[in-house]
Amino acid sequence: MEIPVTGNEAYSMPDFTGSAVSSLSITVNEYDALWEMIRNDYNGRLVDILDVAM
Repeated sequence: MEIPVTGNEAYSMPDFTGSAVSSLSITVNEYDALWEMIRNDYNGRLVDILDVAM
């Protein structure tokens, strides 16, 4: 399921059926910088730039 990210805020991704993950929340702190980097400078995987914390 796609979750549109439109600015700085917390986003919740529900419904991980069949997975050990029951839910996932992502907080975007610098949306404009993230957008700029992804569109212009970043050729890798987006997961490489996430700061994962439990």
